[in-house]
Amino acid sequence: MDIVSFWERVKYLIKTHKTTQPKIAELIGMPPGTFRNWIYHNRIPDVETACDLAAILGVTVDFLVYGKERDMVEERNSRLLERKTAAATINRMAKIIVRQSKQI
Repeated sequence: MDIVSFWERVKYLIKTHKTTQPKIAELIGMPPGTFRNWIYHNRIPDVETACDLAAILGVTVDFLVYGKERDMVEERNSRLLERKTAAATINRMAKIIVRQSKQI
C-alpha cells in the first residue's frame, strides 16, 4: 500500500465533496489536528478509521488503498455473470434430464 497515494485520494475526495478536513475529522470522531497530522505525516489509519473514511467519502476501502475500485467491481460483476450463465445452463440440463427420465 502506498500510504501517500491513500492520503492523496482522501484529499481529492474531500475536495470533490466540497468539504474540509476538519469536517471529515469531526464525522469520524477525531480531533481535526490529529487528522491533519495523520495526513501530513502519512500515518497509516487503523482499519476502523479507513472504513469510516471510505463510508463518509462514498467509496470502498479498496479504492482508498489501491485506487482500483472500478476494476474490482467490474471483475466481480464478470464473475457473477459467469456464475449466472452456468446456473442457467445447469437448470436447462436438469429440465432435459427430468423430461427424458419421464419418457423411460
